[in-house]
Amino acid sequence: MKILSRFFRTLGLMALVPALALAANVVTYTATSDVSQKDADKKALEGVAMQISTKVVSIAETINTEDAEGNVETSYANKKSVSTNVLLKGAKIVAGPKKRGQYQSTVTVDLDQLASKLLVEMEKMRANVHKNDSIIRRDLRNGYYYRVSGELVDLKKVVDHYDEHLENLSFLQKITNDLLLETTIAELGKFLRSALASVKMEAVVTEENLTVTVTDYLGPVVNFPIVLNQDSKDLITKKTDKNGKAVFPMAAVKKRKPSGTVTAIADINFEFAQQSGMVKKEIAYQSEKTGCVYKLVCDGNIVECGALQKFLTDAGLNISNNEGLPELNANLNFSDKPNTAKTLFTSRATIVLKYGNTELVEQPQGVGKDEESAHIKAVTKLTANKLLETFAGQGCVK
Repeated sequence: MKILSRFFRTLGLMALVPALALAANVVTYTATSDVSQKDADKKALEGVAMQISTKVVSIAETINTEDAEGNVETSYANKKSVSTNVLLKGAKIVAGPKKRGQYQSTVTVDLDQLASKLLVEMEKMRANVHKNDSIIRRDLRNGYYYRVSGELVDLKKVVDHYDEHLENLSFLQKITNDLLLETTIAELGKFLRSALASVKMEAVVTEENLTVTVTDYLGPVVNFPIVLNQDSKDLITKKTDKNGKAVFPMAAVKKRKPSGTVTAIADINFEFAQQSGMVKKEIAYQSEKTGCVYKLVCDGNIVECGALQKFLTDAGLNISNNEGLPELNANLNFSDKPNTAKTLFTSRATIVLKYGNTELVEQPQGVGKDEESAHIKAVTKLTANKLLETFAGQGCVK
């Protein structure tokens, strides 16, 4: 009987050991507040955080200092840090009964359970990183540069997220070398920059289209996005076809300026494009002059009328000062508004162009350092395509 009793006592102690071990990794803190239940919850979370900080992440650091005479002094400091993200994910908050007007809250964190969740998520990320590595290499071989640049950005986010998890895990357990994530992201980025450095652009301008052809060391590049930029503003974006060609309608190119220059730029991640030294293609274009010749009769000051005549000429209308030509009448009115400091002026123009029974009214807006420059800017905001459609075939004089 004594032997049996001793056996059950031993069995009870054995059963108690894992329970104590488990309890050793559970952190609990109870806090009260006179303010609110939310304030009590916050204080309880802070209390748990301090316990975890002291228990898990307290690092003794030796600091050696040397004075001017060469004497060395050794001191010790404790580094403590707390990961709020870890606590919020694993904390169980229980509101206690209100006593003597005080709110009560108890927060419990199971460190083992929390560490286990982090490890599972980290393993998924590790598998995702290795999978994407092979996908990126395949896309690089096929010359899918746009896709690769996006995939590398996404891969970097996963790696950063993994590092955050690893830091959070360090609050719960010792980090071993096998938990460190090995990636080839730097190598893949180097491959992409090297490949992009071989990309070349050629452009051809016709009356109907502006065509940009993109090639690399293997030949035409398919699905390569090109954006046409003018005065630091994007006009239109196209991707190259199976022949490496991106075709832009001239009507869209001339939308802001009837004549001028656009820059063809690779529409991929700026970091990779810049570091690879990709060449930007400057492309000049000009509107074809119509066979119709007008004499501009302008009701405005000499600067405003001069700006209008230049715009009409750039747009493709034939303007001449010769007598006897059909008259294109222009009436210009401006409404100006300065800013508070009177350093900038905003001008809304009402411009009426008329030939015979044909009339076009537009109200462009411009901004300048004074009224005159704002007026000129407003004139340049007229719609070139609409002008050509309205007046190019009217009153032709060969």
